[in-house]
Amino acid sequence: MLEVADLHKRFDGNEVLKGVNFKVDKGEVVAVLGSSGSGKTTLLRCISFLEKADRGGIVFGDFHKDITKVKSKEIRQLRMRMGFVFQSYNLFRNKTAIQNVMEGLTVARKTPDAEAKDIAVSMLKKVGMLDRADYYPDQLSGGQQQRVAIARAIATSPEIILFDEPTSALDPELTGEVLDVMKLLAGEGTTMVVVTHEMGFAQSVANRVVFMDGGVIIEDRPSSDFFSNPREESVKRFLRRTMFDYDYSI
Repeated sequence: MLEVADLHKRFDGNEVLKGVNFKVDKGEVVAVLGSSGSGKTTLLRCISFLEKADRGGIVFGDFHKDITKVKSKEIRQLRMRMGFVFQSYNLFRNKTAIQNVMEGLTVARKTPDAEAKDIAVSMLKKVGMLDRADYYPDQLSGGQQQRVAIARAIATSPEIILFDEPTSALDPELTGEVLDVMKLLAGEGTTMVVVTHEMGFAQSVANRVVFMDGGVIIEDRPSSDFFSNPREESVKRFLRRTMFDYDYSI
């Protein structure tokens, strides 16, 4: 469904991605793990063309191309097939929850207002935010804002949704409500790539875990295998640091 090959990205002389090969099949939930600075967010941003990669190839359905030669029109078309949920929500502060969800439908897809409103109502109901449809972001908690952001992402029926640490800006008590929505989407067969530090989600919901270190992928395995029998020493150390009940002996 989605594949990038030999992906490279450099910032001011610092090579952040060093030849990443990454693939997602339809219906998969892939958790991307790794320490800060390992290249996880940059990978997502290059896939979605929020950052321009320096080198690599991309396959997305029937689209095959050198990622550096994708034209602006093609980027717009590809983005319309993807959803992106940001760590900091990225809601329009001057628009209500329902207006935020409608925005991508009415502006990018020229969906008639009445139809867009019906879709937005349905999506807000799905994420448990219909009773806050007329609230502005500043009137919502972080967890509520992120659920609106997820409603916005799924309103356009994307083929894949990319999540960039969707709970890292939330207090612990608000994290659960966002993860519950993501579990619901996973149960419906939504294709998802989730950069996360939530080990419980990666262990119980993800089909696969990709572990990045130093700008490369060093493990890419089914979730059960990754947690029960990690191969790399850096993965074992990471799990010991992030999982209080992890008892693998290094």
